[in-house]
Amino acid sequence: MKKTLAILLSLTVLASCVATPALAVPSSEVVKANCRAVQSVLNQMEKADAALRINRGRVYNELLNLFYAMNTRLLSNKISLPNLVSLTSEFESVLGEFRTNYNSYDDALGDLVGVRCQEEPIAFYDKLVKVRDERTKLNGNIKRLDQLVELYGDEFNTNAKAQINAR
Repeated sequence: MKKTLAILLSLTVLASCVATPALAVPSSEVVKANCRAVQSVLNQMEKADAALRINRGRVYNELLNLFYAMNTRLLSNKISLPNLVSLTSEFESVLGEFRTNYNSYDDALGDLVGVRCQEEPIAFYDKLVKVRDERTKLNGNIKRLDQLVELYGDEFNTNAKAQINAR
């Protein structure tokens, strides 16, 4: 009897853990009540993000060109720093991911803004989650690109200057 009760209790606890989602999806009424304000913010975000993307993309492209120029200059002066070449290569790769992820984010945001949230609250919420996920990926790209710029500067200041001064 005690074993049966323990097994039943364990199964009940297990079933409740499996049935409970990690994040509760808000009800349709909650989404409907807040969606107009959210859409207003999303419209502003869409415009601001476009400008930020252009400016940030331009800066990243300029940095990549400067990295290429510096690497070429160092090689022409017979200064070998493979770490700088490796960092430049990774920067270029992450920049490509940034561009791809921004396009996915922008498409998802455009889809979200186009949803009539009062009439389709579930679709609105699902698209909002997708935008949030795409923005998280984009944020990861930005953080990594910024880290690579810092690493490139550190590597240059530590090793390139030492080799230049040794001449």
